[in-house]
Amino acid sequence: MNNRWLLLLVGAAAAAVMGYLGHRLGVWPDEFERVLAAAPLQITADGERVQPIAVPPRKVRAEASVVPVRSVDLSAPIEGTVQEVLIQEGDAVTEGQLLVKLKDSRQRVLVAQAEAALNRARAALALLEAGPSPEEIAELEATLAAAQAAYDKLAQGQLPGAIAEAEAALAQAQADYRLLTRGADPLEIVEATARLELAQAQLDQARSAYNKVRNHPDIGMLPESVAMQQATAAYNAAKARLDFLQSGATPEQIASAAAAVRQAQVRLDALRQMEPLELAEAEALVHQAQAALDRLRAGARPEEIAVAQGDVDIAIAQLQDALVALAETELRAPFDGVITAVAVENGAYVTPDLPIVQLADVSAWRIETLDLTELDVAGISPGDRVEITFDALPSLRLEGRVLRIRPVGEISSVSPVAGALPQRALPLAEQMAGDIVYRVIIEPETYDPRLLWNMTAVVDFGARR
Repeated sequence: MNNRWLLLLVGAAAAAVMGYLGHRLGVWPDEFERVLAAAPLQITADGERVQPIAVPPRKVRAEASVVPVRSVDLSAPIEGTVQEVLIQEGDAVTEGQLLVKLKDSRQRVLVAQAEAALNRARAALALLEAGPSPEEIAELEATLAAAQAAYDKLAQGQLPGAIAEAEAALAQAQADYRLLTRGADPLEIVEATARLELAQAQLDQARSAYNKVRNHPDIGMLPESVAMQQATAAYNAAKARLDFLQSGATPEQIASAAAAVRQAQVRLDALRQMEPLELAEAEALVHQAQAALDRLRAGARPEEIAVAQGDVDIAIAQLQDALVALAETELRAPFDGVITAVAVENGAYVTPDLPIVQLADVSAWRIETLDLTELDVAGISPGDRVEITFDALPSLRLEGRVLRIRPVGEISSVSPVAGALPQRALPLAEQMAGDIVYRVIIEPETYDPRLLWNMTAVVDFGARR
């Protein structure tokens, strides 16, 4: 037997041994993997081409565990005291359902304050947009009229000649007072007596003429009636004048004349002491009242309405912030699922970094494995067919497919928790502590209600050459 056939027999024997080991162990040694990954060996002797050795298909088996299609550890949005726990383990919940309620007294007060501020801001905006009411216009018109009257009174008091008129009025009042307080002049009594006698004669003459026509139907319209009235009035005045001169003034008349003198003096002093500043102040009040009335009649300016609208927007934002703070006192389910763990009770104090409820969506299962080395995963791709068996259910065998492969490898000795972020940029000493493994997620084609979270599974991946 020449060397060529000897080499062929040795290669076939080695391939048979490696195939047997791979079949029994479910994995290939790293050395076999590197050999098989190389190009097939070709032996040429005397110009003859030798066919490559056929390598048996390689299958990969990995341990895995059953996990829900999604799960989450929930914590309270804010720190606080638990008021009520509304769920327990095993409860089925729907998205948005209230799970845990924290005490919210302070948040409710803030919401009430924000609502009141918003109502006030909206009322102020509506008031500006509606314009002035008739009552407001009437009130400012009355204020303007009062200011104008005060100004007119001051202005009239300072007109040229006002002081002179006040001086003349004072002189007349003083003269009347002196006339009442001094004794009567004999010549005045004689003159008053003559006036009385003349008035008496005129009255007798008028009475005689009146008596002649007194029975006339229209006596009140006749000249004799008018003459009679005038003569009577003249007689009474002349008699009163003579009586006054003969008897003198009464105490009441003297007191009245003295009061008139004082009033005239007070008015004269006020006119003399009045300052121009008072008139200027009164004029300013008139202008101020007029401007307020004009502004009210014109209505709100666009800038004022814009400011009021801004106040409303700020109040809305503050209310929304208060409502968010109130909503943060509630822990709600982010999706439909089953409560798998509850780690809190009424009265407990919780913080956002403390998980208190675990929620899982068990409407579908995933098979997750972290038992594939870099050599194993190199021949696996998303979509590959797999076969799944379970230790707890020996009769159950499911078909599935590779859903995804996490692209970053992990150190097997670290034993990462399912769902944790992969290890990256580890020191060389840590990288040498264990094999690099990859997390692979498998989707079963059939749902089986007997499966439970973290049940052990065995996954047989498809063959590759």
